[in-house]
Amino acid sequence: MRRFLDYYRQFEELTPEEISRELLERRDAERANAVVEVPALDLATAAWHEPPDAEAVNAATYALRRSVNAYADPEPLLNALAERYGVQRSHVAAGHGAGELLAGALRAMRIDGPVAIAWPGWGALPRLVHEAGGAPVPVPLGADGAADPEALLAAGSRAVVLCSPNDPTGAAVPAPALLDLAERLDETAWLVVDAALADFAPPDGDDRERSADPLVGDGDDRERGADPPVGDGAPVARLLAARERVVVVRSFSKAHAMAGFRAGAAIGNDEPLLRAIAPVGGVSAPAQAAMLWALASGDPVVARRRALAARERERLAGGLRGTPYTFAAGHGHLVWLRSAEHDGRAVAAHLAARRIYVTPGAAWGDEQHVRLALRGPAATDRLVTALRELPAVD
Repeated sequence: MRRFLDYYRQFEELTPEEISRELLERRDAERANAVVEVPALDLATAAWHEPPDAEAVNAATYALRRSVNAYADPEPLLNALAERYGVQRSHVAAGHGAGELLAGALRAMRIDGPVAIAWPGWGALPRLVHEAGGAPVPVPLGADGAADPEALLAAGSRAVVLCSPNDPTGAAVPAPALLDLAERLDETAWLVVDAALADFAPPDGDDRERSADPLVGDGDDRERGADPPVGDGAPVARLLAARERVVVVRSFSKAHAMAGFRAGAAIGNDEPLLRAIAPVGGVSAPAQAAMLWALASGDPVVARRRALAARERERLAGGLRGTPYTFAAGHGHLVWLRSAEHDGRAVAAHLAARRIYVTPGAAWGDEQHVRLALRGPAATDRLVTALRELPAVD
């Protein structure tokens, strides 16, 4: 009690204004001396940073409540996928994410020889090829950061695996170039296209969503034309018409922000292979409901995320103009960043010290790059500020 009274006795001779001013000054001094925790910024994950659309969650929740004790009917989803990609119902399969479908497809192909992988690509591909009995052979990307069809043809392998748009660069192979690869590849070889990021590419050849001012290393995306990569509708159907041994895999984890649902789809001509890679019990009812909502109503949501990713790529390019940093022109939220003065480990360590986490290119066997995922404007600004703080090499 005495300590309590002594505390208030100090204010007895002060006016209310003086008391208020003294307390405010004391609070400001305490705040200035306080240790402020900087929140972590995780740019290492490839999943979209926002939650899925509320209606997708509602659809999944409703399906869960009414189907916990029942097997989900796969037909509505398979029919919707076939309609979206312009193929027969028997030419599509739904599965537990693009990664599981890719792993299953590679196993079902029974490839016991070399498999050419456009590299760097999705990080798990070499392991999946090895586990399927094949021998992964990395084939360097083109100067623009996309898979190089001519180099893949020259590899002479039993199968060709590529990502378009590519993870980690974001660069895409236009549909005509991919169709040409499909037609010229040996008829006994398989062509596997990981199109998990295809939703981020401009639809129907619309070039307006490309970054207007990307930082380009050695390539120039303008020379590739405005043709879209293989994604929705006609391009996939044309690819299947051009080649018998082809599988295209799509994901709902990225632009649809449904990584937790483990939802993906495969499109191909080989019906036994598609049946073999589909889950025995099918995809869960909540995941199917969310996928159906995305196919029927999710295009505007994807368009907004596509525009956000393109805008942040451009903002990052503008913020790093005049610095040693470069990255390839491309689509989507993944950036393959290089510094002319520091290797990837140094850049990653510098950012980590500021609680910004990226993936060093060493994970792909590349010591010069880091892969990072774009978020919103505040994250881009913080990233640019931190990168500019890395001292130049004397």
